[in-house]
Amino acid sequence: MKYAEIEWNNGTPRSTEYGDVYFSAADGVEETRHVFLLQNELPRRWLDEHSFVIAETGFGTGLNFFVTMMTWLESAAEDACLHFISIENHPVSPADIVRLGHHCPVLRPFVDELLLSYPPPVPGMHLIDLAGGKVRLQLIFDEVEHALEQIDCKIDAWYLDGFAPARNPQMWSERVFELIGRHTRVGGSFATYSAAGVVRRGLAEAGFVVQKVQGHGAKREMLKGFIFEQRCCLVDTPWFTLPVRSFSEKSATIIGAGLAGLTTAWSLVRRGWKITLVDRHETVAGEASGNPAGLLMPRLTQDETTDSRFYMNAFIYSVQCLDRLQSASSRQFWFKTGNILVDDDARLQKIIAAHQYPEDFIRYLAGDETAMLTGIGLERDALLFVNAGWVNVQQLCEMLRHECANQLEFVRADISKFSFDHDRWLVNDESGRPIALSACLVVANGGMAKKFSALDWLPVNSVRGQLSLLKQSDTSRNLQCGISADRYITPATDGVHVAGASYNLDQRSLALSGQDQQDTVDRINRLRPGLFRQPDGLAGRVAFRAVSEDRVPVVGCVPDINAFQSDYHDLQHGRQSRHYPAGRYLPGLYISGAHGSRGLASCFISGETLAAIICNEPVPLEKDILDYLNPARFIIRKLKRGLSLQV
Repeated sequence: MKYAEIEWNNGTPRSTEYGDVYFSAADGVEETRHVFLLQNELPRRWLDEHSFVIAETGFGTGLNFFVTMMTWLESAAEDACLHFISIENHPVSPADIVRLGHHCPVLRPFVDELLLSYPPPVPGMHLIDLAGGKVRLQLIFDEVEHALEQIDCKIDAWYLDGFAPARNPQMWSERVFELIGRHTRVGGSFATYSAAGVVRRGLAEAGFVVQKVQGHGAKREMLKGFIFEQRCCLVDTPWFTLPVRSFSEKSATIIGAGLAGLTTAWSLVRRGWKITLVDRHETVAGEASGNPAGLLMPRLTQDETTDSRFYMNAFIYSVQCLDRLQSASSRQFWFKTGNILVDDDARLQKIIAAHQYPEDFIRYLAGDETAMLTGIGLERDALLFVNAGWVNVQQLCEMLRHECANQLEFVRADISKFSFDHDRWLVNDESGRPIALSACLVVANGGMAKKFSALDWLPVNSVRGQLSLLKQSDTSRNLQCGISADRYITPATDGVHVAGASYNLDQRSLALSGQDQQDTVDRINRLRPGLFRQPDGLAGRVAFRAVSEDRVPVVGCVPDINAFQSDYHDLQHGRQSRHYPAGRYLPGLYISGAHGSRGLASCFISGETLAAIICNEPVPLEKDILDYLNPARFIIRKLKRGLSLQV
């Protein structure tokens, strides 16, 4: 994916590909106000709204978004949140967005804030938090039809702002109109600069009552409309249809004070929730999240897959979150040094060729470039992740707890069970003592989640991993960035590198292993011979990380396994999905787990996803990815194969 090519002519940006302008240089701000805000009856409809969802086809330079954000902050309630979903298949470069700010000085503060977190041109959904959480932008870099298929929420108002139908017919296809109608809530609206017959007929067929109204400036007519009834539509995977549940109180209990639990707590606290965080250790990050260092890296594949799409977009969001958290702390825990991935040269070249990432995001390094950049003479081809780095995970967890402030109560207890009673979850410790009672419960305690009866079917295992603390050598002291291969190593801090991690599914010992440490040193020395000598003693940390059977995190609502067995027992016979009801999930019970060795990349977006589901907001993941993470996937796979669901 590449940035759009734009020609600027006296303040008017023009697409060289489509031969059409993005907005009028004379009065672009007023055009946006007339066409989109006025015709969608905004901000009148914002009065007394706690949450409002706008979707746009064609982000362009961001003009419509910036004008809407400015107006929202001026007129909406103090605690209200605007969710703005915008689709763009040809992302505009940061430099061109800067030019918009120069041309429209009133928008400059909003442009500057967005550019702090503006994503690279990487396909998928990118979440950006703005204005202290009062505005949440979901930028979808994708072809419009596929992007609309991946939205899983109802829209209050549409901005249909693609280039003219004659120049960009894909933006105005019958399927696009159908999806727009399907995703619009009753009473929802649209507005568009276009008055073309194909647009009017397509939107009317999709269920809108369409009107022609006065256009802006020299444009004689434009279209607007509302939907007043919801049409039924078939769902391809009804078992993954998530329940809508409202909570009368903004309070939740979270079991597990590691990175998964704390990122979920942070996401809920920013929405005004109060959290009871329960863990069997005296402090946060008592398990694998207590590691002194970990590399933040996505997981890449040679082809576009759901897995690589998830991890790449999760990685970009994690960088945004870490930047924000680090800026609020005087104690450094996020070291944005860049990381390199060392692998088979042919595989690395295939990754670069398949994805075509911009060089200021991911760059291919020849051996001499790698040697210079790392500072240790490592002459291997590699991929450089420019904005990546390494994190002191324990300090990050402490920072997350600090950010939650008095909205979070930490309780030390070893939870043995929880039960549903009178619409609430009662959590008990190992002595049977009640610890917490809430309508919303999140399980985020890694591999120990299986000890609870509601999750004992979950195919998740705990894997032993050992980190080694290695004294710097005369050569290694010059290491400038993190290195990831079959082991990883960080630059030295106070004369010590963190290296690891081993992977052992069968061993349960918490004692440091000399063999594991030597194996780590040997593997690193194979990358750069002679980097380390034989360690003079054991130093490191052992922890157990949770891994699912398919190596994918488990994030979402917890399914009612008995109801799934009853509703979908004959899936193996190939009945069409329309014959099945929506999935039944345990009310108010959620999970974030099995993040394995990529938790730094996956936990932040997973926490946001759970918070969005809990609060009935647009989820910041594409539908295919949300289904990919859904715990119910394991049940459905077994039922499709005719296998027993018994543990």
